[in-house]
Amino acid sequence: MVGAAFEALLTKGVITRPVGNYGLPDHLRISIGTAAENNAFLEAMAQVLPGLAA
Repeated sequence: MVGAAFEALLTKGVITRPVGNYGLPDHLRISIGTAAENNAFLEAMAQVLPGLAA
């Protein structure tokens, strides 16, 4: 699911980082940005999450 979330967010222009190499195979790293960047991330997540739950 992490790979699917990574790819789905990437198609929306949101770059995250899988952190399986840090022992967290089910997680993505998301950096804090500007208010506009954070809003873009939240909007992208709202769009991709329903498809990931299926």
